[in-house]
Amino acid sequence: MLKQNIKLVFSTNVIMLSCGVVTGLLSAWALGPAGRGNLMVVVMWPGIFSMAATIGLPQAYRFWTAKEPTLVSALFANAVVFTVVVGLVMLGLAEVLIPHLIGERSPEVLHLARIYLLTIPLLMLTDLTRGLLEGARRFTWVGALRLIFFSLQCAVYIVLWFLGRLTLAAATYTLISSVITSLLVSLLAVWHQLRPSWRPKFAELVKTLRYGVRDYPGVLTEFINWRLDLIMLVGVASSSAVGLYAVAVRFADITSILASSVGDAVMPEVAASKKSAEATGVVTRSLRLTLGCHLLILIPLWFTAPHILRFAYGEGFVEVTSVLRLLMCASVAWSAGAIVISGLNGLGHPGLSAIARISAALVMVVMLLAWLPSKGIFGAALASISGYSVMFLVALFWLLRRRQVSAWECLRPRWSDLPSGLKPASLRVQVSRFLRRPETKSHTADALAAGVE
Repeated sequence: MLKQNIKLVFSTNVIMLSCGVVTGLLSAWALGPAGRGNLMVVVMWPGIFSMAATIGLPQAYRFWTAKEPTLVSALFANAVVFTVVVGLVMLGLAEVLIPHLIGERSPEVLHLARIYLLTIPLLMLTDLTRGLLEGARRFTWVGALRLIFFSLQCAVYIVLWFLGRLTLAAATYTLISSVITSLLVSLLAVWHQLRPSWRPKFAELVKTLRYGVRDYPGVLTEFINWRLDLIMLVGVASSSAVGLYAVAVRFADITSILASSVGDAVMPEVAASKKSAEATGVVTRSLRLTLGCHLLILIPLWFTAPHILRFAYGEGFVEVTSVLRLLMCASVAWSAGAIVISGLNGLGHPGLSAIARISAALVMVVMLLAWLPSKGIFGAALASISGYSVMFLVALFWLLRRRQVSAWECLRPRWSDLPSGLKPASLRVQVSRFLRRPETKSHTADALAAGVE
């Protein structure tokens, strides 16, 4: 089940990344570095406000839905009530704070930022319903609602690009439409797959809040760790600098696909495991595979980074090559930390994962304050490497201590981690069988000949 879920989430993330690459390219071409930075300023804060308002409940929903599926009806009803009450309060607070958070911007940017704040309650409810679906391991629907967001955005961007109307305002309204559509799909998925009834229960809200509050500092700081560099840049840097850095971040995220895919599937799988050793094995194997795949991806991207930037975005973006390389290394540390943190949450230790993320946040704040004024976006990338490395090491320390395993046992590569079809012995058998079947060789030869012709 875990392998199937990882493959499904990974395939979804690959498609999402492809859509993200297209939208990133089109917005960079149409808006330039400054316009791309302004778009980042507009969309940055609603996601942060939404995450702050949910108080760790999405993670708690994943855990309790996997642990006790009978709670689905109460959790869903509580999610709707909670979103209406807390979401509106957070929306009012964000309206007051947003002018002070985005720095000195044009009237158009401030106006669009305020309009985009309306997505806060929508994002909250989407996160909670997605938590239900992931806890129930309905990853097909989770993938569908995530794809809706990115594919709709990509399709509209393409149309606007060819019409010559891809402006900052058009991009913002497109993102709002994608958020609304994604929420509708998530509600449809919960109704179709889980069939919840309307049974709000205060006792179940308290139970989920207890889990969520323990993990809440970690959830909040994890997001801050992941994007604290951009958050601080949005407040102090020019739109052009923000736009250049945003492109580097988007490109570096390529190496984080596998980690997010594995992490989304690992947490509910570990929570549902009945044997302690089996749950620990899922986490350690996922970590080893993630690190190995990241290193294979990182090496070619390191050497081709300047050529890809020049070809895809234009000569004006090549200056962020060194920043991009640093962010790619940082993404390896972040991905490894994300896997271990997902495992700790699934094992029932959200407080320990929170410690790792808070430690990283403290390191990043100090490094950003020290390096951002003097080194600019290069200093922001250095701070990211420092913070993500601390997050991984602290999370790994707690995993090793609580599960009584050694670092060597946890990190040592082994052939048994590979899928059966990729193991050397299996490959030799497959090659041997292939060579003993002349009809297969003939068919392959015919196909190759047809391709040449």
